Amino acid sequence: MKNKWSSLRYILVILLSLSIGGSVLAKTNTMLPLSMTSKSVLNQGIPVGSEASSSGDQSTTANIVSNSTVADNKSSLDSLTFPIRAAFYYPWFPEAWTQKGIHPYTNYQPTLGYYDQADPAIIRQQISAMLYGNIEAGIVSWWGQGSATDNRMPSILSAAVGTPFKWSIYYEPDGVANPDGGTLNADLIYLRDKYSNDPAYLRIDNRFVVFVYADAKDGCAMVDRWQQANTVNAYIVLKVFPGYQSCANQPDGWHQYNPARPSASAGEYSYTISPGFWKAGENPKLGRDLVLWQQDISIMVASGARFQLITTFNEWGEGTAVESAAEWATSSGYGSYLDALHNIGQASINLAQVPQSQTGADQVVLAAGDIASCNTTGDQQTAALIANIAGTVITLGDNAYESGSASQFTNCYDPSWGRQKMRTFPSVGNHEYLTKNAAGYYNYFGTAAGDPQKGYYSYDLGVWHIVVINANCSQVGGCNANSPQGKWLSADLAAHPALCTMAYWHQPRFSSGEHGNDTELVPIWQILYNAGADLVLNGHDHDYERFAPQDPNGVADPVNGIREFIVGTGGKGLRPIKKAIANSEVQNDNTLGVLKLTLQSNGYDWQFIPVVGKTFTDTGNGTCH
Repeated sequence: MKNKWSSLRYILVILLSLSIGGSVLAKTNTMLPLSMTSKSVLNQGIPVGSEASSSGDQSTTANIVSNSTVADNKSSLDSLTFPIRAAFYYPWFPEAWTQKGIHPYTNYQPTLGYYDQADPAIIRQQISAMLYGNIEAGIVSWWGQGSATDNRMPSILSAAVGTPFKWSIYYEPDGVANPDGGTLNADLIYLRDKYSNDPAYLRIDNRFVVFVYADAKDGCAMVDRWQQANTVNAYIVLKVFPGYQSCANQPDGWHQYNPARPSASAGEYSYTISPGFWKAGENPKLGRDLVLWQQDISIMVASGARFQLITTFNEWGEGTAVESAAEWATSSGYGSYLDALHNIGQASINLAQVPQSQTGADQVVLAAGDIASCNTTGDQQTAALIANIAGTVITLGDNAYESGSASQFTNCYDPSWGRQKMRTFPSVGNHEYLTKNAAGYYNYFGTAAGDPQKGYYSYDLGVWHIVVINANCSQVGGCNANSPQGKWLSADLAAHPALCTMAYWHQPRFSSGEHGNDTELVPIWQILYNAGADLVLNGHDHDYERFAPQDPNGVADPVNGIREFIVGTGGKGLRPIKKAIANSEVQNDNTLGVLKLTLQSNGYDWQFIPVVGKTFTDTGNGTCH
């Protein structure tokens, strides 16, 4: 993930700019970090060479620019039409192969080896690979005038000569600072004059395209700065931030860059997919799953979004690359991820030929809580169910009994449900906190469980927005509307106004089971209800129960109410249900199993799948608000 830079990083960048023969810029926010992969201090003494000349001869670079075939008339330049498929591209190799004392700084083995992008042949091979994957454009990380990425742009553009491939730039300085309108205007004029007339530069409606990164603190003022600066009629595509849709001024487009999640939608503007996220020296944040990747490609194509974005083509340090590697090499020479983009990802794809689970906005979710104990075998039975069904696995808390210790996760959970860890988005239960700070849970799931100080997080699954709540309210400063979690939830839902929203956590607001209703969760329900959420999944009571849509106070509301499922049937054991409470439609306390949800573009199907030997089931469907 992209994080803020320390001043030491900027010092390193100054040294880098000197070493490549470029002038040191007066504005440090336009300096180039060799790798945004880690946003960390790179090793000193890295040998850096310009792609034009290892000695840093600027005249050679100028020759590359002059040798490019530049049209005399802007109107003669080709413009692409929507939808446009583009991949984020990083031009900082070979320098970035060594970072933090690690070489190579990646968990994978690229098929091209640990290459040097100063070699034009490498860039041409990469262009061929992207075209094979139906990728029409590359979005090049760009850190300002005179930076190393700027000096590499001429050879990147010239490598596309004779091909239909186009390049744009990813304006990175806005992710580490907030350049004023004058600075942005100067950079836009520079890009217009130096690159936009190149036939290989991406244009839409005869306007040159600039993608812009943002940090988490950006807001509508960012849009205003770019509108003020854009006197050159550039086509500006900003990165989303909370509340972006409500800004008075709007750019030409929006995009998301969050490769730790498999997919993200910015409405009609863009749909982004990621194959995985495993930064060198860290635990995976998103495991690689080719079935999920194929599914996400199909959803991306069917979304109708203007931009179909891939994060990333070659960010090897973060492990987000779709470029071919030994780990996913295929006979095509392009690797499994580009093969999928080639075979499934064509704009002319006949979705009727794709398996149903991979069409439209359909996403399969497999859910249960109260799962594993070394004293029972129920978790092995339910694990056998999910092992044979493609989709995303979510846990509803109390994952490892009795106390969620490290040894219990290793010895009890890992041999059964842990086999699906790479496609699991967990939630934390009360039993996990019987180990101090739920350390066993957070250490086992790593970043997939969110911040260990919070335990709440969100992600997108197809067109659905998914929210994970930590219902252990005393551990996270409460669950009321003004608590840190309550404020986060309100902001998150405002920033993701999806048609369909689901939330899940451990302790249920409503239950006919042993523990009954949990009124501490009323404010969470209220926030979800106000935002138009559709589904809530819980565990805690060791039974299965389905409720009709209702409001936070338990009043039936078939129009705007939230439907709740309790699926505490993951394997630990079952407990009797008390008398059914209001709005409870189905109850079962004698069958272990999992809930299968099929999340569609405007609704959902549900099916309770029992373990072998049991016959109880429950099926139905609903529509989103």
